[in-house]
Amino acid sequence: MPHGRNYRDPRRINRRARNLARQRVLAQQVSCAICDRPIDDAIRWPDPMSVEVDEIIPVSLGGSATDLCNLEKVHCCCNQLKSDKSLAWARRKAKGAPALKPTAMPFSTSAW
Repeated sequence: MPHGRNYRDPRRINRRARNLARQRVLAQQVSCAICDRPIDDAIRWPDPMSVEVDEIIPVSLGGSATDLCNLEKVHCCCNQLKSDKSLAWARRKAKGAPALKPTAMPFSTSAW
């Protein structure tokens, strides 16, 4: 993510639009977009199962912080797991499936 005097955080440029979009996402009664488990809106931060709003395409990779199509409701722990990775990667990790690169080759040894 770029830093410096001229960098402007997209999440803060239009704070009002961001807050309105977050409120709409948080009002939805849906399960976590990453792990598919229910979200209890009564659980508050810093509990790992508290609710957060995640950008599907991270802002650091050009995603919108205000577009409802790029925002989803998730658990805090799931959001931390995802970080700036893809949604598909985070879903695989949350479900315990290996997150292998498509170019990964199995390692084998020979008994010479």
